Amino acid sequence: MMERICIAADSTFDMTLEMVQQYGIEVSASYVRMDDTDYLDYPDLKQSDLFDYFRRSKKLPQTAAANPNDYEMLFKQCLENHDAVIFIAKSSGMSSCYANAVIAATEMENVYVIDSLSISSGSALLAMEAVRLKDTMSAKELVEHLTAYRDKIVGSFIIETLEYLHEGGRCSTLAYLGASALQIRQSINIRDGKLVVGKKYMGTYKRALKEFIETMLAQHELMDPSVVMISHSIQDEAMLNGLIDQIKQLNYFEKIIPLSVCAAVACHGGPNAFGLFFVHK
Repeated sequence: MMERICIAADSTFDMTLEMVQQYGIEVSASYVRMDDTDYLDYPDLKQSDLFDYFRRSKKLPQTAAANPNDYEMLFKQCLENHDAVIFIAKSSGMSSCYANAVIAATEMENVYVIDSLSISSGSALLAMEAVRLKDTMSAKELVEHLTAYRDKIVGSFIIETLEYLHEGGRCSTLAYLGASALQIRQSINIRDGKLVVGKKYMGTYKRALKEFIETMLAQHELMDPSVVMISHSIQDEAMLNGLIDQIKQLNYFEKIIPLSVCAAVACHGGPNAFGLFFVHK
């Protein structure tokens, strides 16, 4: 008899409610604070609410991880009809989600917490792989497989404005003003679970996006063709469709899955951030 394994994840993996139901994944929400009120970032908080709040108040919404108690409740709920839980946590290099989930798990049997070393679609790719294989191996074997698979996931974002990073204290005033004046668009790579500054693109954001996709997918034949994921906060649907078309023109990926980024990502990347995530062969 195979173990019945429950796959669960932090809401920062950005899957839509529809996908979560389709894959049968349990979700732990994080918190967002605006005007002294705490909201859950999942499933009802919209990107536009965050951006409207910032425009109105000139203050960034504050994001906070779920606490150990939240995780403990989730794990207990999962274990009611499963033998084991594998939890995909937001990168330990970006948040205390992983640490808090580990605190909750240490008190419990058969709860495995995986540091996704990623965020957004990077964590979603890990969760999708977990669901694909959960009925074919034990929880321990699946954890081993996912830990190796995690190292093949690559992700990078480009952001239109450094305003949100600057406001959050993650980018100096000088860099912010320089980039604004010179129309420099910054890309940000996920490396070893942390956000690191990537290539700079010059000119209009439309042009920068096109170049970013070309650069990211230049060596697409080294990527697993089954799926490429988009994580974005693009506000204009026509613009998003144009970018998806650019990827389609490669005739390489079987599936292109666009996901809207959660509050934690949107609060740093601001409107119109665009990320690509894929798996190395």
